[in-house]
Amino acid sequence: MAPFVVFPALLVPFLILYGYSLATGYVVSTTGFGAWIIMAFVGWLLAALLTLFYGLPIALLLQYFNKFKLRFLLPLSLVPTFIVLLATKSEHGVLFIYVYSSAIVAVAYWFIFTRKKCGE
Repeated sequence: MAPFVVFPALLVPFLILYGYSLATGYVVSTTGFGAWIIMAFVGWLLAALLTLFYGLPIALLLQYFNKFKLRFLLPLSLVPTFIVLLATKSEHGVLFIYVYSSAIVAVAYWFIFTRKKCGE
């Protein structure tokens, strides 16, 4: 469920920046819009796979040891990001997108877990 928040989390900032550039009269090419949609979808797909094969075991371990707290979850969710950075030597913009997506998914799962735990 939480990986679904990555697509709008990447699309909304783009739409805000795109709208701002149109409002200020800055000449913007619409050819980049399709690339952002594709990038947001790939981000969602990557988030879904990482959540299933990395996040689920981590979440189950943290729940088992009663440590499913945001202060443990956020750093652990960023481990794949830094592995990708070290393995590919990506640009900082790509790193920012991975960090942003990982944090969004971790916070969404933590929020869902705490809401269900409280019975809401």
